[in-house]
Formats: sequence, structure tokens, C-alpha cells
Amino acid sequence: MPQKNQPGSKLHSNENTNTSALTVDEARSAILSSIERTTLIETIQITAAVGRTIAAEQVAKIAIPPFRNSAMDGYAIRSKDAVADQTFKIIGKSLAGHPFNGTIKAGEAVRITTGAPIPEGADAIVIQELVNVDRGTFTTTASISAQQYIRNPGDDIQSGQLLCATGSRLTTADIGLLAAQGVSHIDVFATPKVGVFSTGDELLTSTEELTHGRIFDSNRATICTMLKNAGIESIDLGICKDDRQSIDNVMQSASGFDFVLSSGGVSVGEADYVKDALEANGDLLFWKVAMKPGKPLVTGKLADGSYYFGLPGNPVSSMVTCLQFVIPAIHAFSGVKYSAPPVIQARCLDSLKKESGRFEFQRGIASIAENNELTVSTTGLQDSHVLSSMSKANCFICLDQFADGAGIDEMVNIVFFSAINGL
Repeated sequence: MPQKNQPGSKLHSNENTNTSALTVDEARSAILSSIERTTLIETIQITAAVGRTIAAEQVAKIAIPPFRNSAMDGYAIRSKDAVADQTFKIIGKSLAGHPFNGTIKAGEAVRITTGAPIPEGADAIVIQELVNVDRGTFTTTASISAQQYIRNPGDDIQSGQLLCATGSRLTTADIGLLAAQGVSHIDVFATPKVGVFSTGDELLTSTEELTHGRIFDSNRATICTMLKNAGIESIDLGICKDDRQSIDNVMQSASGFDFVLSSGGVSVGEADYVKDALEANGDLLFWKVAMKPGKPLVTGKLADGSYYFGLPGNPVSSMVTCLQFVIPAIHAFSGVKYSAPPVIQARCLDSLKKESGRFEFQRGIASIAENNELTVSTTGLQDSHVLSSMSKANCFICLDQFADGAGIDEMVNIVFFSAINGL
């Protein structure tokens, strides 16, 4: 079980964080500074380690490549022998895994394949397309220079070079680097245990019959899928009724989870109990962010040490808050330092409406115009209940907190979904 923080330990917040809306950056910073990295480590096979967080830096023990080898199929020769009308005598071959063991002398050549060791005495490769072979000899009119088509030891990786830093998430390329060093197992931080539930008397599971006034719950499926896309496994805790006792019960039974996530019940409506329940069953960090969608966001820690995130009930709001705050927090618990996705500019094809006061993540469709310019258009209605706006989009149009929208042909900041962990 992943290590938990001590029960009852307090989150660090100032006297204003519980009452005023924080900016997006302030909110993320407050959350990340409250997260204590797990100290539990497990050893797993590298083939199962993609997306996991490395617990100890990996340093190259051998150079890659470890020996001189050919970059092409052809013939290994001495470059100083490559003079006009020189005929080379083919004295053997060097194949990948089967090196030529002799030494090349003046006027001699060895047939060689890509990746095969360079014979002693050779310092250049003549590619096979540029030679004329005749009964064990060949001639070439190609220009030959020393080191031509030769890969030298350490061209890729030097012995002692840092391969993967502590706290980095392993990619498929990282796995290849480690495998090339002969590494079969690696130490990674233990995965956090994450529970996800929805709140709302109106919510139905997919097996129930749809009746007037009820809707099928989409938030749990969306949140669990985003977490999985970010390399985070979660446990579905189902649907909780809109009453204080039911929410208290879930919070009080959360022992064993490192993170508990809910959606719904975080605003100021008659049936919104999550904020009060967290204050009664743990510590509240803050619950307002100056952003749209997603202003209400209950964050804090339960009495048993579990980190708690109460996401908004509207589906786009729950998605955006999960992407902006929850996934970075869970990654921080596993030792990953937050890195903001790249922001690029595109020419806006539509007039975008916005009220000053909140940073907005509007959903957009970016594309390349005929003149190769990057452009972006809106998906249409931007209300936080319009889940289809996320399905249609391939990027967020990021509008500053105090901007009042954007006009046609104005340059706007966008972040592609493909650059965001979870999408």
C-alpha cells in the first residue's frame, strides 16, 4: 500500500485561500506544495515500467555503441588506399554478431553489414551501391574519406552518462535505453491508490432505466479514463446520494486511499454538501478558482491522510479541473515534477466571447490553413455541461483572466490536447 501522510496533518494555506478565488497558477501551486511524495518503492520489470516514475537515477554503465560498427552495408577499407583505379581484394566478411577477426592491410577489403564490427586496420566504409565486384575484387570511383559510415563507441551514449533522472516518467524510448544497458528490472515509486465516486440523486448507472429527471453518470467514466491515460489506475466507488450523511460515510471510509476524487456537490446549492463535509472530516485547502469552466473545486485532506478533490458536477468542468490540478497532484505524489504543456499561438477564425475575471479554457479546433498558418476555430457553445465540445475539440483556447474575449484574426494562445497528460 502506498505510504500515506500522518493522520490529521494540516495543509498549508493562508487565511484567504478558503474564501477567495485563486488564479489557476496559484491554485496549482498551492496543491502541489501540499503534496508529499511517497517513499514506497517497488522493483518491476522494465517492460512493465512505461509511464511509471523512476525512484533512482539511471547512469550508463557501458557506451552505446560499445564498439566501432558500420552504418551501412558495404566494404570496410583503409581510406588512404582509396586512390584512382585502386582494386581492392575482398579477404572476408564481418556480419552483425560475427566479426572478422583479422587485420586489413593495403589494398584489402572486408564485406560488412550494418551494425557489424569494423575490422582492425579499416577506417572507412564504401557502400555496396558504389562498387563494381568482379571475382573476389572490386573497384570504385566513389570519393572516400576517413570515418565514412562508421559509428564510434559512445556516439549515442557515453559510459557514465545520465540516462533517466529520479522523478522522471519512463517513456518507451527510455525503456529502450535501459534495455540497451542490459537492465531488466528497475526501482519505481509505488503507484498511488485512487478512488473515484460521483454525487447526485439524479445520476443513474448504465444498467438502470432512464426516467424523467434522471441522467446517466458520465463523470466517473471520463475521470477514470483520463487518469488511466495519464498512467494512473483508479477504483470506481460508484454513486453517492445527495445527502450529508452519505458523503460523510464515504469520506470516513476512505482509509487506504491516497487520493479520493468526487464530482458534483461542490457549489453553493441546497444539496451541495462536499465542502462542509470535508471541513468536518479533514482539512480544506481552498474551494474556488478564478477559471471557467471549473470555478468550484474543493481541495484538501481527509482525517486519515488521503488527499481529497471535489470536482464540479458539470462534465467539462470536471474534466478541466482534473487535467489542471488532480493529475499533476497525483504525479507529484509519485515524484514527478510538474511541467506545463507547451503553449503556442494560432490565428482565431471566430469571435470569442468572454467575461473578464476568470481564466477560460475554451474548446477549439486547430488546423493548418492553405498558407501553412496555424488557425483555430471554436467548437460552438462553451457551457460547462456541453461535453460534445470536448469531443469535437483538439485543443484548449486559453484566454487570460482579465481579457474580454478575442476577435476574428486575433492571435490567441492554444494548448493541444495531445500535449496534456490525460487526454
